[in-house]
Amino acid sequence: MAKWDDPILLLRDYFVLTKLFHAIGSLYIWETVFTAGFELDVLRGKRPYKWTIWLYLGTRYTLLLMFIMFFIDNDDGHVPCQSFIIANFALSYISWGFASLIIVLRVIAIWGRNVVVSSIALSVWLAGLAFHIRTVTRIEVTYNSLFGACIVLKTQSGLASVVAILSVDAILLVVMLIGLLRHTHGGSTGMWHLLYKQCIIWMILIAIAEVPPVVFFGLDLNDAWNEMFPGVGVTIVSICAARMYRSLSKHGSLTEYSSDPPPQFHAELPLSNYRGGEAHGVQSTMYSTTIGIAASVSDRTMAEPSVFIPAEQLPLEPVPGASNITAPAVPTKIKSKDMPDYQMSWYRQG
Repeated sequence: MAKWDDPILLLRDYFVLTKLFHAIGSLYIWETVFTAGFELDVLRGKRPYKWTIWLYLGTRYTLLLMFIMFFIDNDDGHVPCQSFIIANFALSYISWGFASLIIVLRVIAIWGRNVVVSSIALSVWLAGLAFHIRTVTRIEVTYNSLFGACIVLKTQSGLASVVAILSVDAILLVVMLIGLLRHTHGGSTGMWHLLYKQCIIWMILIAIAEVPPVVFFGLDLNDAWNEMFPGVGVTIVSICAARMYRSLSKHGSLTEYSSDPPPQFHAELPLSNYRGGEAHGVQSTMYSTTIGIAASVSDRTMAEPSVFIPAEQLPLEPVPGASNITAPAVPTKIKSKDMPDYQMSWYRQG
């Protein structure tokens, strides 16, 4: 059985940890630089400004600052280890806080700003934040000349934070999913379908990102393994939150969801009463043809049953100046007040 506290083995694990952080840090910097066009478009006015953009910027750039600090951290022991490590932990927790707050706002909006659900979501988020503050205040750091780096002592104290991160995000996503499933029309509109799909994807990514830190903290192999996955998890959560925010911004505002069901088709109502009917080829004026008679009729006229008259019951009147053109005459007593005379189309006999 391996002795995980063996200095040689521990040195190897810290080496792996350092390389892993360099890899995910480089990936995150690449992600931030190549997707910065979104916030630049907002700044230049090419995209509408919404106040939630500050949450988006918070989760992205606090974590970016953490990785920059990690890369410039000096290995010669002259850098104040305590301050640097505490700052790194604090920035990562702040980034998670912004990402989770985006989930909180989605929960509140999906549930129609329900007071009880909103209070639960905010309370859960604040409880997670409290655990992070507790962890940051208890961090002990020292410089290890053997490893040539600042290392965290008693890493097991971070167990409360990783459990809080997993618990808070899991609760919020489950509440969000329940809110989406409450709407029977959830799959009938683009917005609700997108929210449902993002919720499922988010739950899968949360499991991938946040379960391993809890497992390895529970195993408590050594300090290096305890620190191996929390940074990876926070990075995945930040990238996921930012990408889903950008995707949702193309469909509408984060805080402008409607909990009311969308208009539905009704057998007694014209199709143009359905909002957005033009997207399905429904025009404000519909054309109806009955036994050779083509009439352009308004939607209100379509809704009046007295307008539809069998062709054979309409007397035909000759049109002056045209020997073979006649027009159907609409009796005054049944003619709709909204049907102008000139809307009737001509047709040729024969």
